[in-house]
Amino acid sequence: MFDPRDPYERLYWHYDSRRQLSMAQIIALGSVDAETVALIWLLLEHGASLTVAGPTDPQPGVGKTTTLNALLQFLPEGTSLVYMSGMYENFAFTRIADINPATTYALCNEVSDHLPIYMWGRIARRFLTLPHQGYRVATSVHADTIDDVLAMYQHDLRLTPDDIRRLGLIVNIGLVGRLYPPRRRWFTTHFTLPLTAPGPSQSVTPLPLSLWNEFDDTFLHADQAILDDLALWAAMTPQEFSAELKQRTNCLQELSQGGGVDLHEMYDAIHDIRRREQP
Repeated sequence: MFDPRDPYERLYWHYDSRRQLSMAQIIALGSVDAETVALIWLLLEHGASLTVAGPTDPQPGVGKTTTLNALLQFLPEGTSLVYMSGMYENFAFTRIADINPATTYALCNEVSDHLPIYMWGRIARRFLTLPHQGYRVATSVHADTIDDVLAMYQHDLRLTPDDIRRLGLIVNIGLVGRLYPPRRRWFTTHFTLPLTAPGPSQSVTPLPLSLWNEFDDTFLHADQAILDDLALWAAMTPQEFSAELKQRTNCLQELSQGGGVDLHEMYDAIHDIRRREQP
């Protein structure tokens, strides 16, 4: 069975990529900008679940695993990671007496039917409904657009709209241009808000947080109304949310200068910001 402490098994199970990058290094490469990542950082710190989606055409090296691992550094302090065992997963961790779902992220290497080390069908459906029990989830999928992600979740895996709305962040990445080495871009970043009022609803309307503009290779960001909705979800005032977002944006802009700092320096910078924000 999979042992996440073994680096060779982590590679075999596709939990690690051969070239690990920090978010600062990914920003330095132009794949995404500091403003987009700062917003994701803030939402992950407040317990958002995460899906990283890449092209359905299985292009090697698109960067889903690298992106997912880099973003995991933003999870809240005290978070426990539980690694899924693909189609062999039995979810025994949910029966541990003293486990705290609110501080536990279940991590799946990929939701797809390509390999037994990934999750699909009823196993994937159970994994993706863990947020209903208070857990958070993080995974990657093959999907070209946000609509494709939602269609896969709702139609292929038969999740309810309420289940999908608990899945939080959805980042669609891909390769652009015909040059070598290929350029990676985060095409879209969306957030699904849970319903605040009781009652059934069959619609899922993800909030657009960041959209890549291919004409000038820049990123369009969420407007103030969306940021206010996110602040409400995070139980913060708009002023508090704006201040923390600006601090993280400035931090990432500094860390991504040149080639960007590595994973260890990234961790130290995240820890320093959290220490300074403590009352």
